[in-house]
Amino acid sequence: MLGIIRVITLQNDEDIHKHGSLIEARYGLPVLSRCIPEQSLGVYDEETEAESVPKILSLAIELERLGCSAIGISCAADPALAETRKVVRIPVYGAGSCAAHLALTSSNRVGVLTILEEVPTRIRSILGDAYIGMDRPEGVVTTVDLNTPSGKRAALDAGMRLRERGADSIVLACTGFATMGFASIAEQELGIRVLDPILSLGAAVSASCSDASVQT
Repeated sequence: MLGIIRVITLQNDEDIHKHGSLIEARYGLPVLSRCIPEQSLGVYDEETEAESVPKILSLAIELERLGCSAIGISCAADPALAETRKVVRIPVYGAGSCAAHLALTSSNRVGVLTILEEVPTRIRSILGDAYIGMDRPEGVVTTVDLNTPSGKRAALDAGMRLRERGADSIVLACTGFATMGFASIAEQELGIRVLDPILSLGAAVSASCSDASVQT
């Protein structure tokens, strides 16, 4: 069972399990979802990331105790990834890292689409020389802005700009893109590969489970 940590405070069970549901539907993995408390706007800068760290660690320990065999941090910035790996004995995956690694399996010219002013550090580091640049949807500041008709159009326009700059794949550096199912829409319109961070996390966990089955 995969334990998903949502780094935003949500009240509705369906909302909390949204990303887990995407992984279950695509990969058939059982998922247990939990969200951190007292962060209704999630993680969006250094201060809120620092606030999230002890909460993520506490949830990771709880999820391991509840029987999870792996943990996924549902945030493209991968907050507390290194710290979490130190406090549990099971594998820990970050959504952003998984998307960046998966992009490199088929591309050496990768663009990053984000709603932030900078690319998350881990994603930028993993992409290395394959990184061709980033872009942001105009007028989009939060995931609420993103999940609107105008936000979706702005995101597609930003993806087109990355393609024009030479990107042959794009990493979506915001899990809000997963919530709105943007990757498949963008792939159809742009004609290049678009990496969803949540589905990339699911792919990594699924591949690990398959490897373990073969070895046993």
